[in-house]
Amino acid sequence: MTISAPTQDIGHLEQHYGLWLGDWLEQIPDLIWPQSVQTYARMRHDPQLTAVLAAYTLPIRRATWAIDPAGCRDEVVALVADDLGLPILGADTEPGPARRRGVRWADHLRLALLSLTYGFAPFERRYEIRDGRARLVNLGERLPHTIGAINLHRDGTIKTIQQDLAPISPPIPAERLVWYVHEREGANWAGRSIMRAAYGAWLLKHEIWRVHATSIRRFGMGVPNVEAPPGATPVQVAEAQRLASAMRVGDQSGVGLPNGFKLNITGMTGSAPDAMAFIHYLDQQMSRQALAGLMDLGDTSNGSRALGDSFLDLFLLSLQAVAEEIADTATSGQPGMAGIVAQLVDYNFGEEEPAPRIVVQDVGSRQEVTAEALDMLLRAGAINPDPELEAYVRKAWRLPERATAALPPPPAPEPTPEPAPAPQARHRRRTGRARQVRAAADQEGVRRQLTLAEDSSGMDPAAIQQTWQDALDALVNDWQDVAEGWRDDLADQIEQAIADDDLDQLAHLTLDSTAAAALLTAAMVALAALSAQQMADEAASQGVTVEPAQPDEEALGAVAAVIAALLAAWLAGAAAREALRLAVPGAVATAVAAAVLAFLAGLSDRFLRDQLGSALSQAQASGRFAVLDAAPAARYVASEVLDTATCGPCRDVDGVEFDDLDAARAAYGNGSYIHCQGGVRCRGTVFALWND
Repeated sequence: MTISAPTQDIGHLEQHYGLWLGDWLEQIPDLIWPQSVQTYARMRHDPQLTAVLAAYTLPIRRATWAIDPAGCRDEVVALVADDLGLPILGADTEPGPARRRGVRWADHLRLALLSLTYGFAPFERRYEIRDGRARLVNLGERLPHTIGAINLHRDGTIKTIQQDLAPISPPIPAERLVWYVHEREGANWAGRSIMRAAYGAWLLKHEIWRVHATSIRRFGMGVPNVEAPPGATPVQVAEAQRLASAMRVGDQSGVGLPNGFKLNITGMTGSAPDAMAFIHYLDQQMSRQALAGLMDLGDTSNGSRALGDSFLDLFLLSLQAVAEEIADTATSGQPGMAGIVAQLVDYNFGEEEPAPRIVVQDVGSRQEVTAEALDMLLRAGAINPDPELEAYVRKAWRLPERATAALPPPPAPEPTPEPAPAPQARHRRRTGRARQVRAAADQEGVRRQLTLAEDSSGMDPAAIQQTWQDALDALVNDWQDVAEGWRDDLADQIEQAIADDDLDQLAHLTLDSTAAAALLTAAMVALAALSAQQMADEAASQGVTVEPAQPDEEALGAVAAVIAALLAAWLAGAAAREALRLAVPGAVATAVAAAVLAFLAGLSDRFLRDQLGSALSQAQASGRFAVLDAAPAARYVASEVLDTATCGPCRDVDGVEFDDLDAARAAYGNGSYIHCQGGVRCRGTVFALWND
């Protein structure tokens, strides 16, 4: 079959090529490049336009910029992220170390946004060959006022540029350039400044400023005039003129007149144009041309909340579009010029290698949480008023923690025919003195200040939390090998089921959890030993010596085996559901297995962390209770100081003293409060007091 698709252009972008001389459609000489650069440099210092530019650029600069790794190899993504100093989307959840050399994306973005001011902003790339790789080490700005010539190919793309400040240096070829341009049309690579439409208003405003300043200076105190006596000679009239012109306003000013002369201060009569109203109108026009009308809402004679929201929505959408244009240019480039990411990948991995994308979030898509929005979502049943939601709202709006004493008493439990653990039946409240809060700074990882009882017990909540967190992070990291093996095993089983055209096999996917149970057991035993030592140290701080007990490895191993089996079953169930969704008639077994494998690899680790964290909380409780079993009898008190998302039952039990160790174990023996609504996420614990 012969393909007859066109392979050559008949038309052209412009009537010329070679040296680009400016925008042929622009009629104002001061706005034709390169004179436009000087004009916009003056305009950007106008207070209103400075505010408009700041309103445009600052939200884009504070937005979340990252590398989207979708569909790319880890090695490629890591190199691009390292060279640009950007986080990897979905992987780098915490800020990394400060960047001291190489490309700083925040600084590059600030300069790239000059394309909004001048219409364009070029940069020159420089690489360094290191370990066999071309590493990007600099994106040098070539400021618009230094560009003296833009040389084009016949198709309208840039061939080279020449800088006026370096006439003896060779031209810079396009392949070395990154060219940000705003609203380019045809071969107009100087683009269009967002201030272009404000030129007329800006020009008139500065003229009115000068006229208004002169009128205030000239007529603000009135015009002095000296009247000569009747029948005055020309000499006397000239003297009257001299006296009037010599008058000055001041604290010590005065005048002495010859006999017959009269002094008058004459003000303006009639009406005069309202210069301030006109200046205000011009400011509004400059804001409106950039869709920044919300800046003038406070100065308008009328308006509404809905109008303000509409202005804000439109403005944020415009910012998102500008930010995405910057991200697209940095990723893929302009016609005839490769983007930063594309060229970096081409140099190091070849032109066939998929390149990651630079993405920007939270500019125009972020929805602010309002009381009205929360109320509507709650009424619609879209969200539930759980403790985590309350904690988020209080943190977002900087509200204080809910006071435990202000809570109403919990409702009486419904009668049930089956006996349930009820440690609350053996609780008794601490005294008022024991519930006082000591005046000390908050500790990291702790939701409130310590009570006097917690402080006197010697417990270190921050250390307890850090030990647990370190163990969890290490366990999740080691778990990756287990998870990878499980995913590969499931992919093989799914491929076989699809190939056999036997969907029933998907209901019987199995995984061997032996290795996972062994890994989890080792982590639980190690943390139990550390927790036992922490409990023994707390006792020692109160003058009670007790040897840390050895963890019950058999009991911890049994818990680990169950949790590992449950995690394996959960992953197998998720894989089976996704495979069943993809197993359409005629589906290719290998393609379905690969898609399920990618789906499993992309799952959030939240559920995994919750389950492993719960196991480690149980290990922590096991170590602490082992020491309490060996120590003399004490007073045992509940503490929810580590439970940052505290539910109602946990807030209610916080500070409760138990009758004995058995009651404390019944409430917290498995590492969390038995009535906690958060379940596995509870971080409550028990401390002991050996001295009154």
